[in-house]
Amino acid sequence: MNLKGVLVDFGDTLAHVDEEENRKYEEAILSTTRKYGYRGGLDDLSSSLSRLYWKSNKGEIPDLQSFWRLFLKDLGVGGQNKAFQEFDEVWKHHYHMTFKLHEGAVSVLSSLKRKYALALVSNCAVGLRDVITDLGLTGYFACITLSYEVGVRKPDRRMYLEALDCLGLKPDDCIFVADEISDLEGARAVGLKTLLVHQGLCTTREARDPTFKPDFECPRISEITNFL
Repeated sequence: MNLKGVLVDFGDTLAHVDEEENRKYEEAILSTTRKYGYRGGLDDLSSSLSRLYWKSNKGEIPDLQSFWRLFLKDLGVGGQNKAFQEFDEVWKHHYHMTFKLHEGAVSVLSSLKRKYALALVSNCAVGLRDVITDLGLTGYFACITLSYEVGVRKPDRRMYLEALDCLGLKPDDCIFVADEISDLEGARAVGLKTLLVHQGLCTTREARDPTFKPDFECPRISEITNFL
């Protein structure tokens, strides 16, 4: 393969959610909402957060303050400015800790950067750019394309084309690495080569064709350099 660029997904490809840290984050959010009159349980609060993360994933929520305003409304709690500030503090302290890099992810990125132009292309909720910075990943990528900033989600072709345009490369010069088939379907549609990493629990979720065959596949991110 004569590659010039590698586009990489984030969630469940480079990183995964640490359930214990996520619970601590949601419990801290719950403690804050209690101060403003919320009397529901953690399960309802968690469901509300998930719905809004999904909504912001598509660019429908422009910033964290808007996120918290909708969150309080969803819970039936009045929106006070002081509450937004407290939620922001909880988010800054806890949220980035809910993401853990997969073993070997940093060494793989270091190796790839010596040979290729790299782009991160992720479907993600508002604020993830700060998380990527906190994880120390920004220096590996010439381009970071995030769905909440673009306003569409993979497999929409605009996600891949924006990254390619940023890299200044053509689709047939690049490969896309991800844990979900739907992401790879979109990548192939614009002419990218595809590599499936079998790390996440949602490989076939949203796939148009669950039997899709990528150009390459491997069990974990630490092994992708065997194919590149």
